[in-house]
Amino acid sequence: MGIVVVRLILLPFFGILIVKGAIYFSLVHVDPLYLFVLLLQYALPPAMNIGTITQLFGAGETECSVIMLWTYGLASFSLTFWSMFFMWFVA
Repeated sequence: MGIVVVRLILLPFFGILIVKGAIYFSLVHVDPLYLFVLLLQYALPPAMNIGTITQLFGAGETECSVIMLWTYGLASFSLTFWSMFFMWFVA
């Protein structure tokens, strides 16, 4: 539950702070599409390479598959919300 909350709720908030800080220090351009893509990277579920690493080491495969199931299942709702919020935010 903690991984899902951190990955799908808290990380996008930190992404907003990081991108706003990068804009403040003139590290990125203020192009709305570019900012949307930067922000969207923080809202995506974890990548498949985590599952590949657990399979190679042979430990934690069951736990990793349960985490991936829940994060990808709930990502359909959170990604819809965050996409809508990010589009409003950069407009």
